[in-house]
Amino acid sequence: MIEPIELVDLPARHLAAVKARAGRDQLGATIMRSLDKVYALLRGRGVTGLGHNVVVYRDPARGMPFELEIGVETPAPIVPEGEVEAITLPAARAAVVAYWGPYDKMIEGHAAMQAWLAERGLKARDNVEVYGDHDDDPAKLRTDLVYILVHA
Repeated sequence: MIEPIELVDLPARHLAAVKARAGRDQLGATIMRSLDKVYALLRGRGVTGLGHNVVVYRDPARGMPFELEIGVETPAPIVPEGEVEAITLPAARAAVVAYWGPYDKMIEGHAAMQAWLAERGLKARDNVEVYGDHDDDPAKLRTDLVYILVHA
């Protein structure tokens, strides 16, 4: 299920994240492997107040493999270590839609967003997937699809 798309002003957000590259068929494994690294570092440091898991797709329209930043929201910037970097997503105007359903069908939400943007003459370069809490029922999985708008 796809909720109505909204235009919103997003605040800046801090992430502890691993940069990666992956094709569509490697996304799931790459995301899980990267999150394991991030959580190992954060747990080892006793960092609390963590937010959602996030995947940033840098300019996905340029093609495969995707350039990714995979991590978790943190209350403040972290001190980088190894592959885990401190990334700040700047405040931005964005189109946002909540997608409910299994991750392997999320392309439907992205297609709806891309059509909505095209109908309005809006352009986005980067997009972000913000994952809600896990549920064993795929219909109850929420992922916010966030398209950062490019200003002309």
